[in-house]
Amino acid sequence: MKNLIQANYEERLNSYAGLIHGNAPPGLVAKLAIYSSLIENCSKRSDKLWEIEPLLDPLIRSVEVDLHLATAKLLEDPRRSDRSIFAFLDFCMKNRSHITWKSGTPPESLVQQQLNDLEANRGTIAAIMARRDKFFAHLDKKYFANPKGIYTDYPLDQSAVIKLVNCVINIISEHQSSLGGAVNFHLGEFYEIGVDNMIRNLEAGRRVNFPNQLDNS
Repeated sequence: MKNLIQANYEERLNSYAGLIHGNAPPGLVAKLAIYSSLIENCSKRSDKLWEIEPLLDPLIRSVEVDLHLATAKLLEDPRRSDRSIFAFLDFCMKNRSHITWKSGTPPESLVQQQLNDLEANRGTIAAIMARRDKFFAHLDKKYFANPKGIYTDYPLDQSAVIKLVNCVINIISEHQSSLGGAVNFHLGEFYEIGVDNMIRNLEAGRRVNFPNQLDNS
C-alpha cells in the first residue's frame, strides 16, 4: 500500500510540475512571467504603451484570461475534480504516513499551512472561477447581454491574481524540493526579458516608421 501511495503521489506531483514549470506548452510559470512583465510595462508606460502598439491592449487581456483559466484548472473544487491542488493536498494530509520525503514524512503543519495559504486567497479564487464559469468557458444569460458586467460583478486586482499564482507555484515547488531536493528548471526570467525586448523593438520600429509620433503625443 505504501508503495502505491508513494507512486501515486509522485505521479501527481510530476503532472503538476509539468503544468506549472512546462515550456511546451507553456506552464503557469511562463504564463505568469509574460503577464507580470506586460502589466509592469503597462504601469511604467501608461497610455504610451498603446501608442507604441495598439494591439498590446487586447494582447494583455488575452494573456490575462489565459492565466485565469490555467489557474482555475488547478484550483477546482475537489468535489468537481480529484486532480485539483486542493484534492492533492487533502490526499497528502490523509496519506502522510505513507509518503516519504528526503527528510521523512510531510509534516502535517506544513500541508495545513499550504491549505491555509490557498484559503487566504479565497476571494481571488472565487472571482476567477466565477469569470470562468459564467463567461470565459460558459455563457451565462446575464453576461451574454452585458459582457462588461462580468468585470464589475467579479472584480479582480492584478496583484491579487499574481499573488495567488505565486502561491500555487510555491506549493508545488516546495513538494518537489522536499521530495527530491530539486525543482524543475523553468524559463520564467527569459519570458520576462522576451516581453521587455518585444516592447522595446516595437517602440524602435514605431519611431523608425512613424518619426516623431511618440514624441508628439
